[in-house]
Amino acid sequence: MEKFQIVAKTLAGLEEILAKEIETLGGVNIVVGTRMVSFVGDKELLYKANLWLRTALRVLKPVERFRAADPDELYACVKAIDWSKYVAEGQTIAIDNTIFSENFRNSRYAIYRAKDAICDWFVEHGMKRPKVAVASADVQLNLHIADTADASAEGRSDCQISLDSSGEPLYKRGYKEQLTDAPISEVLAAGILLKAGWDGQRDLFDPMCGSGTFLIEAALIATNTPAGLYRKGFGFQRWTVGDMAYDEEMWQNLYDDDSQEREFKFHIFGADISKVAIEATAENVRAAGLSKYITLEVRDFEDTKSAPQSDYVAQLKAEGQEPPSLMLIANPPYGKRLFTDVPTFYRMVGSVLKKQFQGADAWLISSEEKVTVKDPRTGLKTEAEPFDFIGLKPSLKIDLNNGGIDCQLRKYELFSGKFDDFRAEGKSLDKKASDEKSESKFEHQRRKPSDKKSFDKEKKGDRKPFAKDGKPIRKPRRTSDSGTERSYRVTKEGNVVANASTGEKPRSTDHKKPFDRDRKASAKKPFEKKPFDKDKKGDHKPSDKKPFDKKRKGDDEPSGRRPRVFDPNRPMFGPDFDMSKAVLDYTNEKK
Repeated sequence: MEKFQIVAKTLAGLEEILAKEIETLGGVNIVVGTRMVSFVGDKELLYKANLWLRTALRVLKPVERFRAADPDELYACVKAIDWSKYVAEGQTIAIDNTIFSENFRNSRYAIYRAKDAICDWFVEHGMKRPKVAVASADVQLNLHIADTADASAEGRSDCQISLDSSGEPLYKRGYKEQLTDAPISEVLAAGILLKAGWDGQRDLFDPMCGSGTFLIEAALIATNTPAGLYRKGFGFQRWTVGDMAYDEEMWQNLYDDDSQEREFKFHIFGADISKVAIEATAENVRAAGLSKYITLEVRDFEDTKSAPQSDYVAQLKAEGQEPPSLMLIANPPYGKRLFTDVPTFYRMVGSVLKKQFQGADAWLISSEEKVTVKDPRTGLKTEAEPFDFIGLKPSLKIDLNNGGIDCQLRKYELFSGKFDDFRAEGKSLDKKASDEKSESKFEHQRRKPSDKKSFDKEKKGDRKPFAKDGKPIRKPRRTSDSGTERSYRVTKEGNVVANASTGEKPRSTDHKKPFDRDRKASAKKPFEKKPFDKDKKGDHKPSDKKPFDKKRKGDDEPSGRRPRVFDPNRPMFGPDFDMSKAVLDYTNEKK
């Protein structure tokens, strides 16, 4: 069977997990990129990738590649493709795009030009013009445009058109009939479980299960059930022309094959404070047919008195065997999409984990965005991440992104007593590197450390240069020594020279003092005559005291003003002044 390149898209931080899944399915020439993994396989592997991959968002089959400098050249290149190999007459099409290019700033316009080119090709070849479907198109296309070094040297961008074999995104598993607020993506939940090493060989507990995404994904992994088993269909099932036309017999054989399913002896427990959330989870679990593996309970995490335990674990203990530790996994609220008092809530989580889950491994994902906290005693405000309030020492940190929010996945190994006592017993936390930090056996296209730009800021921990004596080299500080300072004076001729005490040579200059007398402008300096001079008509001599001066110590007069005294020569203010008589006289005068 002919082999070709396949591209699987994923979320940031899950590339290595996806590469391992692809290797397990039989993919070769695996290359890990940013939010994608490319590999080589045949049509059967393309079908298996859609059915089995848990951390993939889409599976693409690249079909055409070219270079374009602008939307007009893009139109010409797309129109030159023989579209009868990919789209049958009368089928609907849809185009998705991913653009990282300076030549194509408007992604919508690029899609319009590509769509017009495909439709015009059909019209020019005497066939029915295909319709563009908003959803559930017969043929879903992906247009990827990026500026590469070789293409940019020509002033163009690399363009690649792919057939989308998935149709709807693969995180839509098909088992969720009910949703709660702020659910976690199925792809991210499966990636977290795989990063945590979940393989179904222990009990699992999610105390804040929401709509049950972690619980169902954990059960699918434990029983080795295909992730896409409950979907209604895939994009490749609507391909009808060319070498990639849908092979129903091949697909049916893959879909009906249950030889890889395995027995799950342990159990999965879920709880939530919301009764509505538990009811939604129960309905989703029933839709997935996993009710016998999952037990649900309405309970506040703060009220947890002991860790849950399966019958199989109890049996192992009764037989004198040491059972594997419980895995606790949770996606607590961050205070972003779901309101909560972050400091109080996370302190409670840390306290319950420490007291009730000793011996378990806890995996929590939470936001890295800081929240402002006010100290009730001092009134001072500080900023801290939600994890800072848990009060436990993590053994592993992994950067992830959940719905556009930068997050971290942290592992807590829960033990009794203090950390110093734990370490004194010869025990240690799991410090093994995470997948993305370890040396990968897959070929990478990521930026290497040597690619660091010269203008990058010094990062925390960078070593400073050292001299022979072992001390760091520092720049000399400026001192007040007269031998290093310079002072200058201006001569009568207007030249600037160094003072004799510094030993500096005179510095000749043609600059002259502002408002020099030898200039053609006015010989007098501006504002030479003080304002309010007596020789100006109407000028008044300013008072020695400023207006609004405050009362000085010893002054008897308020505000520096003269006191108002009685003037007997002013009849208006005389003691014998008769106001009624004055008004009458004034009225008669007017008449």
